[in-house]
Amino acid sequence: MNNEEGKSEIEKLNETLYSRTRYEEVKDERHQVKPARPDGRTGGEFDTSNVRETWQSPALDEVLKGEREVPQTNAFMKKVFVFAVLFFIATIIVAGFVFLGGANFISSKNVEVAVLGPSIVSAGEVLELGINIANKNNADLELANLSIQYPPGSRNPSNTAEALTFSKEELGAINAGAEASRNVRAVLLGSIGETKEFKFSVEYRVKGSNATFYKDKLFEVVIGNAPVTVSAESPEFVTSGEEFETEVSVVLNSPDILRDVVLKAEYPYGYAVSLSQPAAILDNNIWMLGDLSPGDKKTVKIRGRLSGQNEEERTFRFYVGVSGGGASRNLKIALASILNTVAISRPAIGLNISFNGEDVSSYVAPAARSISTSIRFQNNLPDKLLNPRLEVRLSGAALDKSTITAFNGGFYDSLNSKIVWQLTNSLGVQELAPGDASQINFNFSSLPKEVLTSSNSDISLNFTLSGTPVGSSNQISVSESRTVKIASQINLASKVLRSIGPFTNRGPMPPKVETETTCTVILSVGNTQGDIVQANVTARLGPGVKWIGAASAASEDISYNAVSNTVTWDLGTLSSGSGFSSTGREVAFQIGLTPSTSQIGTVPVLVSGITFIGQDTETGLEVRATNPPLSTRLTSDPSFIQGDDIVVK
Repeated sequence: MNNEEGKSEIEKLNETLYSRTRYEEVKDERHQVKPARPDGRTGGEFDTSNVRETWQSPALDEVLKGEREVPQTNAFMKKVFVFAVLFFIATIIVAGFVFLGGANFISSKNVEVAVLGPSIVSAGEVLELGINIANKNNADLELANLSIQYPPGSRNPSNTAEALTFSKEELGAINAGAEASRNVRAVLLGSIGETKEFKFSVEYRVKGSNATFYKDKLFEVVIGNAPVTVSAESPEFVTSGEEFETEVSVVLNSPDILRDVVLKAEYPYGYAVSLSQPAAILDNNIWMLGDLSPGDKKTVKIRGRLSGQNEEERTFRFYVGVSGGGASRNLKIALASILNTVAISRPAIGLNISFNGEDVSSYVAPAARSISTSIRFQNNLPDKLLNPRLEVRLSGAALDKSTITAFNGGFYDSLNSKIVWQLTNSLGVQELAPGDASQINFNFSSLPKEVLTSSNSDISLNFTLSGTPVGSSNQISVSESRTVKIASQINLASKVLRSIGPFTNRGPMPPKVETETTCTVILSVGNTQGDIVQANVTARLGPGVKWIGAASAASEDISYNAVSNTVTWDLGTLSSGSGFSSTGREVAFQIGLTPSTSQIGTVPVLVSGITFIGQDTETGLEVRATNPPLSTRLTSDPSFIQGDDIVVK
């Protein structure tokens, strides 16, 4: 009988699993989960009567027993672990007590900084604050210092021109439970309602430590009142283009001296300053009022013109404050401000004046040049204007009365130097209906530049239009003033010499091809009136011409640029009257011409582009003058013969 017979399925499977030689290929067979019962039906419980338990061998029992045994813990290591856990918990408790409680240790929470003082103070008045530092630790504070960071606008009470920004004071040691006190004085400057913030810092060390600890305290003060008051007075209504005055007053209300007081004005669009008293130090809108004592009052008067449309309103703003001290001349801290509004009203009679098409209060014109003047007028009244009359008075030593010509029926009274028009409407009647407008003209000029000096360079014109409204017996009038400034006139002269002059010249004349001929160039400049600054003369040498050098006047600054082949004469400042009432300026330099064959039969150019440029200090305008080129046609030389200017072979 085969040994396999009589073995249960589990025994066979057991032998197969643990056998090294037996191997059966896995068969893809499917069986019911539960075997059929003996009666052939499925379901119910397994028949386990033939299942053996011998597969659970003693060796397997030993293995399973070893896995179930719990290893024994070392008692010493257990004690070490428990101690470590307890120490960690104790450390956390102590650290929390030190940092959160601080009752028995050094803590910044036990350092108190108290500030005693008002929360509102008037600007410009002395603010006094009391600082108290209390050490509530059980240990001393060593090397304690008090630092103060002042807010912007803080000044030294002893000298309000000196700004306070930061200070530091040594407190020394503050014993446990002890206090230290200090007083702080400052003058605060600022506008009403502005908040100023002080920052107090206590810096200290503790025994046995190199670390530095800090305790900060912030303290705020509000500016309640300004130390100064500012007021402005001006007409409620002004006529467009008509000059008016604004008076600005500054009064010190503080009981202490206020130093370096500044007034600053912001002007509206269309406003132009003509005069201020005292004069502004910067941009016609900043005035240094200096130091003000209690009760002092300073006044600034400003005159100017405001241009605009009828019923427009323009607002001026004025600030009063202090400068930055030292060389600073501008407003640094504003203490008070005020708005001043002016309404523009249309004049009863409109009057507009222009010179050569320019409507300006000060016109600059060249000497002896005809100036075409136009006057446009209009009746802005709701009623007729009867017997309108226009008068123009001209004055000034520079005026050439012989050049005055009136048009549109005007009469020039040479004895009184005035022009008079009896104005009429389009029908020839001496009246102007509401809204009627017209224009008249006249011409004039100044004297020649040769007779002008800096003392008689202006021409003044005063315009007055008057008339009587219908139904009124009172005459009304409107006036305007204008100034014509005569610009500086430059007399620029240039010439070429050969037989005379400061240099000895050589070479053939007429010039010969490829042979050098030298000449002397002389430049001179004169000025009729008004100093001219940044003045210089430039000239460019022609083809085949080279610079030899040697300027005749050692005091004059003349140079040559070989790259651009240009000579530059730097005059600096050309004084008024040079060449007329005083000696003029002159330089001379030597050049050499070596003609080329291409220049045979021609008159070579020696110097071209002779130009004077400078700035008139009176008018601020650029002054420019030019001269024609200089050639070998030496008409200024007494030995010159016609034909000697042409290059020969």
